[in-house]
Amino acid sequence: MKDIYFFIGTKAQAIKCLPLINKFLETEAFNVSIVDSGQHVEIVEDILKKTNKSVEKIRVFKNTTNISTFKESLKWLIYFIFNFLLKKSKQVNNNNVGLCIVHGDTLSTLLGLFWGKKNKLDILHLESGLTSYKLFQPFPEEIIRRIVSKFSDVLICFDNEALGNLSTRFKDSKKEIKRVSENTIIETIDLGNNKISNNIATVTLHRTENIISKKKLNKFIEFLDNVSKTHTINWYLHEPTKNYLNKFNITVPKTIKLFDLLEHDKFIDELKKSDIIITDGGSIQEECYFLGKKTIIWRNTTERSYALNNNMFVSGFDSEESLKFISSTKLYNEKSFKSKTSPSQEIIDYLIEIY
Repeated sequence: MKDIYFFIGTKAQAIKCLPLINKFLETEAFNVSIVDSGQHVEIVEDILKKTNKSVEKIRVFKNTTNISTFKESLKWLIYFIFNFLLKKSKQVNNNNVGLCIVHGDTLSTLLGLFWGKKNKLDILHLESGLTSYKLFQPFPEEIIRRIVSKFSDVLICFDNEALGNLSTRFKDSKKEIKRVSENTIIETIDLGNNKISNNIATVTLHRTENIISKKKLNKFIEFLDNVSKTHTINWYLHEPTKNYLNKFNITVPKTIKLFDLLEHDKFIDELKKSDIIITDGGSIQEECYFLGKKTIIWRNTTERSYALNNNMFVSGFDSEESLKFISSTKLYNEKSFKSKTSPSQEIIDYLIEIY
């Protein structure tokens, strides 16, 4: 029997790993544990309550609230490195063959790689192969992706471009590379009841490069203020975004309604009702793609080219062109689809095959 350790720290990681965790729990071929890094501790714990069965949880943190400031991040990293990397004691039983599953491109992804190596586990990198082809864009996500894929044993991707990137980069290695039909996020979305409530614009912004610059934040808010002339703006704020708005003493116009983040299911309902979504989030881009929503991606480029269609516009931070896109009335019939197979089941079948 193989031991599976999911190393999870962020909201997106918990959401995308949950279907795979539940599929693992349906089979008796694996022992499943969840290692919680504590990065988004309050949010992750709520999401992971939805596992189909009770799961052993390993906590590698001491904070009780989400990590949302640079100071908190530094303390969190030092605590983790000293207690779980430098100390000689291990946190796993190596009697069975073990696999540590890490997801994406966050600091928790990188820590999961280190933790898995420390405990002599094979590493599976989920959502591997994404790249901007520019080392420092986005920062630090692109660097983390490259490091984690280089030192992982199994690489799971979701589209042909990512598969090509991995196959080219690691053509002479012994890595196991597998493309599955869709991103596991498709298994978390109820695609029904996609009825639009006129003139609602749902907004998120959280990428480091977009929130650490006062100039960029002010430009984004000015853009939203213009959008508010035709739409009701509902901006759901990540904690780091709140922190930088406060740090820069930025006053958000009353035309823009501010909200805390919602539970995932409730947020999906808000996306469904929205006439337009404005976001810099990769996971939200994917959700909007599957839901067939009219979406502005507030970035210069996106690594998720597989999650683009005619209803989506990569803004390049061009407010004028973005406003033109919003005002265009045409909504292409590119509604989402449900994969005939479960991406999570495909991953498990592949692991049974190679192990």
